[in-house]
Amino acid sequence: MRKWGALVAVSLGSLLFLIDTTAVTVALPDIGHDLHAPLTPLQWVLNIYTAVLAALMLVAGSVADRHGHRAVYLAGLGVFTAASLACALAPNITVLITARGVQGIGGAAMAVTTFTLIGSSYDGRDRGIAIGIWGAVNGLAAAAGPMLGGVLTQYVGWQAIFLVNLPVALLAVALTRASVRPVPGNRGKRFDLAGLRSLLRVTTFNALLVCGIVAACVFACLVYTSIWLQDTLRLGPVAAGLAMVPLALSTFVASTLAGRRLRTVPPRLMIALGLLLGGVGSALQAGLDNDSTATAILVGLTVSGLGVGLLMPAMGAVLFATVPAEHVGVAVGMSTTARQLGQTLGVAALGLVFQTGGTSVDGLNRVYLVTAALGVLAAVVAFTMIRDKTTAQGLAS
Repeated sequence: MRKWGALVAVSLGSLLFLIDTTAVTVALPDIGHDLHAPLTPLQWVLNIYTAVLAALMLVAGSVADRHGHRAVYLAGLGVFTAASLACALAPNITVLITARGVQGIGGAAMAVTTFTLIGSSYDGRDRGIAIGIWGAVNGLAAAAGPMLGGVLTQYVGWQAIFLVNLPVALLAVALTRASVRPVPGNRGKRFDLAGLRSLLRVTTFNALLVCGIVAACVFACLVYTSIWLQDTLRLGPVAAGLAMVPLALSTFVASTLAGRRLRTVPPRLMIALGLLLGGVGSALQAGLDNDSTATAILVGLTVSGLGVGLLMPAMGAVLFATVPAEHVGVAVGMSTTARQLGQTLGVAALGLVFQTGGTSVDGLNRVYLVTAALGVLAAVVAFTMIRDKTTAQGLAS
C-alpha cells in the first residue's frame, strides 16, 4: 500500500477540486432559499470558482516549477480546506461567493500539481498504471459530482457539500507528507515567457491543447442532458445523477485499463479513438422524442465514457513525453486552462444550439449532433498531428 500512497494522496486532491466544480450545481435552489439570494448572485457561486481556477492555472504552474510541486500542492490543500469550511458556515451569499473564490485559488494550486507529482513518484510501467487510475478518478469525479451533490443536498443539506471536503483534504495532506517525496524547484527561475512560446511551437503540444478544448466542449453537453432529465422528464437531482452513472463507470473502467497499455499502444491512437468514441456516444444519444425516457441515453453515455477513459491517461502520457521537465508546471497549467476554456465555450455555444430547437428535446438532439461532429473532427486532428516517437521514452523514464 505504501507504494501507491502517493497516487492515493494525489487522486484525493483531484477528487476534491473536480467534484466541487459540478456538485454545487444541483444545490443552487436550496442555497438561494436559505441565503435569500436571487439568480444572479447564485450564478456567481459557480462562476467565481471556475473563473479563478482558469485565471490562476498558469501562475500556479510557474510557482510550482519554482518552489516545488509538493509544497504548492500542500499549500493548495490547506487553502481549499479553509475555504470549504468558510463556505459551509457562510451566513450570506456574499461570504459564500468570496469563500468560493478562495476555494478556486486552492483548487488551481492542486490542479496544476497533481499530474506532475504522479510523474515524479512513479516511472516505467507503474507510471502508466498510476496515470490510468488518476485519469479514472478525474473522470469519475467530473461525472459523479452532480449525483453526490444531489444526495448530500437532499438528505443532509447543501452545507454538507463543503463539509465533506474537510476529512478528505486532511487525509490527503497526511498521505502527501508520508508518501510523496519533495522535489526541489528552481527558485531562481522567473516566469519563462520564452519557454512558453517554445511550447506553443511544438505541434504535438498544440494538438493536445486543441483536443483538450474540444473534449471539454463535448463534455459540456452534459449540462443540457441534465436540463432534459430534470426539467422535461421531471427527475429529481438524485435520479438525474443516477441516470448518468453509466458515464462515470465506463470512464473509470476504461481509464484504469488504458493506463496499463500506455507502453504498448501508441497514445496517438488511444487519443484519437477516445475522441471518436466521444463523438459516437453523442450521436447515439441523438434521436430523442417526446416519449423517450432516461434509458434512451444509456448506451450513448456508456460509449462516451469509454472515450473519456481512453483519452485522459493517453493525453497525460503524451504531455510527459513532449514537455521538458523544467516546463511541466506551466504546460499542465496551459492544458488545464484549455480544458476550462473548452468547458466554458462549450456550455455557451451549445446553449445557443440548444435554444434553436423548438422544444427541449429538439434542442438536445441538435446539441448531440454538434458534439458528435466535434468529436470526429478532433479525432482526425489527434491522429494526424500528435507524434508518438518520444512517448515511449517519456513513459520509461
